[in-house]
Amino acid sequence: MEIAADLLAGLGLFFVGIRLIGGNLREMSGRWFRRLIARATGNPALAALVGTLSGAVTQSSSAITFIVVSLISAGLLGIRRAVPLVVWANVGTSILVLLAVVDLRLLVLYLLAATGLGYFLNLDRAPRWRHALGSALGVALLFLGIVFIKESGGELRAVPAVADFLAFAAGWPLLAFVVGAGLTLVAQSSATVSVVAVTLTTAGVLTLDQTALLVFGASLGSGLSVWLLSANLTGSGRQLALVQVLAKVTGVVLLLPVYVAGQVVELPGGAALLAAATAAPDQAVALLYLALQLVAALAMSVLGGPVLALAARAAPESEEERLSRPRYLYDQAVEDPETAVELVRREQARILGHLPALLDTVRPEAAPAVEAATLLEASRNLTARCEHFLTELLDATSSRDLMLAVLQLEKRNQLLGELLVTADQQLAGPYRGLQATGGGRLDGLLRALVESQHALLLTALDALAHETDSAGASEPDEVALLLALSGDRSEAMDELRRRVAGETRLTAAEHEALYAATALFERTVWLVRRYALLIGREAAAEV
Repeated sequence: MEIAADLLAGLGLFFVGIRLIGGNLREMSGRWFRRLIARATGNPALAALVGTLSGAVTQSSSAITFIVVSLISAGLLGIRRAVPLVVWANVGTSILVLLAVVDLRLLVLYLLAATGLGYFLNLDRAPRWRHALGSALGVALLFLGIVFIKESGGELRAVPAVADFLAFAAGWPLLAFVVGAGLTLVAQSSATVSVVAVTLTTAGVLTLDQTALLVFGASLGSGLSVWLLSANLTGSGRQLALVQVLAKVTGVVLLLPVYVAGQVVELPGGAALLAAATAAPDQAVALLYLALQLVAALAMSVLGGPVLALAARAAPESEEERLSRPRYLYDQAVEDPETAVELVRREQARILGHLPALLDTVRPEAAPAVEAATLLEASRNLTARCEHFLTELLDATSSRDLMLAVLQLEKRNQLLGELLVTADQQLAGPYRGLQATGGGRLDGLLRALVESQHALLLTALDALAHETDSAGASEPDEVALLLALSGDRSEAMDELRRRVAGETRLTAAEHEALYAATALFERTVWLVRRYALLIGREAAAEV
């Protein structure tokens, strides 16, 4: 029982260490890490390097895959430029496996002592040191767990029941492969499973052949894990996940036959390699894991085009993804700030144009071409892309006038986001099902509110269209009309609520719908007015 307790304690420390390292390093590298990823993809070699480093930081190629998928969904990254990041992240995860074969016991004890001193001095309460201290504790616990596993593993092999099971498993090589794949599906990390396997090999619990097949299975299991987790993705996100799956499969398909052939046929130099591997089985397994990741990354670097084409056929681009793609913004535009400001205006006008289209989904006479949920998500993605672009633009300009223009566009972007939130609340609340119904007591009022809001948004769009067509100059009459239409409606809405409630015997649910519809309508008018005050040269001075 004591041996089992030591082994389980070692595994527990190992998994806690993995979680602490990943969580704290991601907190330390949140925003700048994503910006680095978005910028590095212009150069394939730099993208490969950043992918390797990101895999080393997170120790999870799955995590990197879904971080990159989120960047693609937000329009910050193209799939072709993202492929090197994802496939080379696999290589980065091998660093932990390579470190597992080094005897770091003394260093780990010193690190644990230093980390404890940091907590005693309350450094974990300082924002500057909190996550660094948590990462150091994770490293110490991880390698302390490896020490426990190594020390208890040798004794475990001497237990008769364990020895009998290992003897049985030795006659079924496929079992180790299946176990490796299954454990990776549970642990969500082939590196984690491989480190445990390397440690048990060093302790003599597993044979070299068993561990090698377990590592092959773990690599395939990692691909299966990504495939399962990406089941709800569509378009480019799903395509990138499929590329990662194919990378994992390719590494196994290319190296597993070579390994099996080396066991059956005497290859040149095979005896020397086997002798070296037998003398240092942990190092041999760590190098095998590294070779799997390198072969997969190099294969994808060569076959990236055909693999992407295959993935595109399996997961074609969705309507939401097509609408989420910026029409005017591109990375190089930041180099010319004056032109970039105009491009942002045009992209924001495009987002504003989605708002009347959203209302068309509940207007009886309209025939919307896109579902409301799709248009809403695409508009959110475009707003996020504009926000990111404006942040880059602020860093790239030193002109005071241009900086003021960018700050004004940032305010507009925030208002667009709030208008989208309000539209979402309207469509999910009082306006829900309005197009299909015809006998509700509030239908006439709701339809009037929809039409008024639709006309108001079209007026705002006309004013903004004139601005983009005139290089930033708004038509004063159009702005004045928009300001007049977006005046304070609170008294009118209060009177409307009292009149409708007095004339009609409404249920509690209808009362709630009435209040929600009028309140959200007021909010839309107020937001449009704030937007109107930001349009045009004369209105900007008023703000």
